[in-house]
Amino acid sequence: MAGSVQLTAVIARKDLRLPRFVVVPRSAIEAWRLTQTTVVEGTLNGHELGRRSLKKWDEQRWFIELPQPLCERAKVDTGSRIQLVLEIASDSLPAELEDLLAANPAAKQAWGRLSPGSQRMLRENVAAAKQSATRAKRAAAALGVKA
Repeated sequence: MAGSVQLTAVIARKDLRLPRFVVVPRSAIEAWRLTQTTVVEGTLNGHELGRRSLKKWDEQRWFIELPQPLCERAKVDTGSRIQLVLEIASDSLPAELEDLLAANPAAKQAWGRLSPGSQRMLRENVAAAKQSATRAKRAAAALGVKA
């Protein structure tokens, strides 16, 4: 995989009930050879994005949703021209999820039944917890086993 990409983009919003988003042209990330939703990290005008899903819109465009707190921190709004720096985030499992899968055959079996997209969503939900105990509880609950 190629390294980071830098691009200028404009924040858009289709409806006030929906989050703002930024379109990433396929040409900007062509070297990544993406085929499905991918977790990225990076910055927006120098402010950390955190882990965000880069989703396919159509054959020429991908997009990233920009939640309100991020827009407030970066002092941007719909129509703002921004600088993005993106890189593909690590897809390694949080230690608590990895430990659960190694120690619990039922959890490993449940994990194996999940689609790659569901595995990604579970991994991101577990990783988002700040405390190890919470990550362990989330992993066990998502896989239907005891922590």
